Formats: sequence, structure tokens, C-alpha cells
Amino acid sequence: MPRKRRSTKSRIVKAAWNLFYKNGYDCTTVEDIIALSKTSKGTFYHYFKGKEALLNSLSYLFDEKYEELSSVIDPNLSAYDKLLFLNHELFYMIETSVDIQLLAYLYSSQLITKDKKSLSDKKRFYFKWITEILEDGLKNNEFKNTSSAKELMNIYAMYERAMLYDWALFKGKYSLTEYSDRLLPHVLDTFVNGI
Repeated sequence: MPRKRRSTKSRIVKAAWNLFYKNGYDCTTVEDIIALSKTSKGTFYHYFKGKEALLNSLSYLFDEKYEELSSVIDPNLSAYDKLLFLNHELFYMIETSVDIQLLAYLYSSQLITKDKKSLSDKKRFYFKWITEILEDGLKNNEFKNTSSAKELMNIYAMYERAMLYDWALFKGKYSLTEYSDRLLPHVLDTFVNGI
């Protein structure tokens, strides 16, 4: 995808989710999104059929965060520490900038949609990068080779989805970031010791 197209779509997605978080989904109009993203109505509708289509773009926003983190993460960190860092940063971004009701809506819509399920799309940057980190962990004998990188990826993704689902289910009554910071090491320890 050409860089200009990507940055335009990215601006629209970021503007929409910023407005959804600040004003709520129902109080945000397409016109608000167009104004904040500094695009035109035609450009908006080139990328999205309407405001509802943006609900499925949350995984795009997550991947953007991962791409941003890929340029700042210390390459010398262990695979274990990279996963702790990435999970912490993503969950902090979600906790501080994503409307929890919209997150819950996205999760419920993924169960019934006939369209592509964005959260489980293996072509996402998220799946590719985390799998690479897991492969490195296996190659460096940091993780026991009783499971493949693909199997570990499935467990890791399932853990993150479960944490987000549970947090939304309890309407954010606890810190997602702090809770995951306490639980994720137990999951990663099973990678170290073997499943």
C-alpha cells in the first residue's frame, strides 16, 4: 500500500477513535471525523462505508501501536521481556484511549460478523511480529521447544483477547495494564518450562 494512502487511512482511524473516546460513539459524527482527520468526505467514504465500519478498525489501531513500538523496542531484550513490554504498552494505550463500550461492541461483533474477523486475521502485523519474537525465543532456547511458535502465538493471542474481554465484561473496574502485568509472567513461564 502506498505510504500516502496508509497515512490518510491512519489519520481517519486515529481521529475516529480519539473522538469515540472523548465524545462517545453516538455523539461523534462522520463530519467530526473528517474535520479532525483533515480529510474530505470523498476520502472518508473511499476508505469506509460509514461510521459503523470504523468499529472494525480497532485492530488496525492496535497494529499501528505495534509498528510504532517496533521502532523503539530494545532489540537486545529477551523474547520474554519483549512480550512483557509490548503487552504493557498496548494495554496501557487501550486503557487510556479506547472506549470500553466500543471494545465490548467490537468483541461481540466479531462473533457474529460474516465479514473478515479483524482480530483473528493472521496477516496483521501483530501476528507476524509476535510470531517472530516467539521463534527467536525458541531458537535461543529461551522457550522450551515442546510447542511451535504458531502454537505459542495462539496461546499468547488467546491470553490477550481473554484479558480484554474480561476487562470489558467488568466495565474497566480494575486496571487492565496492572492486572496483565501481574498475570502475563505466569503465561510466559509456561513457555519457558514447556507446555
